[in-house]
Amino acid sequence: MDKTIRAEEAAYDGFRQLAKEYELSNPELLAAMVQYFRVTKADPRHPTGPDLTTSLAKLTAKLADLDKRTIGFIREQEKTYLKPILAEVQAHKVLATPAASAPTGLSKAQEQELSNWFIRVLRRGLLPAQLTPLFLSGTLPPAPAKGQDDPALVAIKQALLQALRLAIRPELMDPAMNPNPAPAVPGAAPSTTPAPAGAPVPPPSQPA
Repeated sequence: MDKTIRAEEAAYDGFRQLAKEYELSNPELLAAMVQYFRVTKADPRHPTGPDLTTSLAKLTAKLADLDKRTIGFIREQEKTYLKPILAEVQAHKVLATPAASAPTGLSKAQEQELSNWFIRVLRRGLLPAQLTPLFLSGTLPPAPAKGQDDPALVAIKQALLQALRLAIRPELMDPAMNPNPAPAVPGAAPSTTPAPAGAPVPPPSQPA
């Protein structure tokens, strides 16, 4: 049911002008105005009072202040808790990681000692006929003085010597390096035939 609202001419002209600006009919503009005042809680008797723009500005300011306080809280937590924890983790990581200057592998002196030792093993462990003339013509490196051997190389020397004992047939070795030949069978004539390649080989003693 339509209702009629009385208004002064100046107020009516202003109302019609607003309807034209917002492209609304008179009833649509009236309904919108009622809804506006209900939502914004603005007092139509005080046009200079708080409006929606002012309310939004205040809300924005409050959000900005809350944001600053939140950032301040996070930074305080970072300074008090997070940074000390990260520093401790980094310290443990540094202690667990070898220094960049730490040597890797064998030193030059160790390489030289190991090389000299292996040359002596081959020169004294194999028959000369099994070695090349060039190798035999080289100077035999002297053995280190007693107690001068690098203890860090003991395990490597033992592993290499064991490999040689397993790989080289006894007839190719110097008799001094194979002092314990297999005992002869009683009643059997001494054999001059070299042991087959797959026969067990008694380990030679370690050369100096």
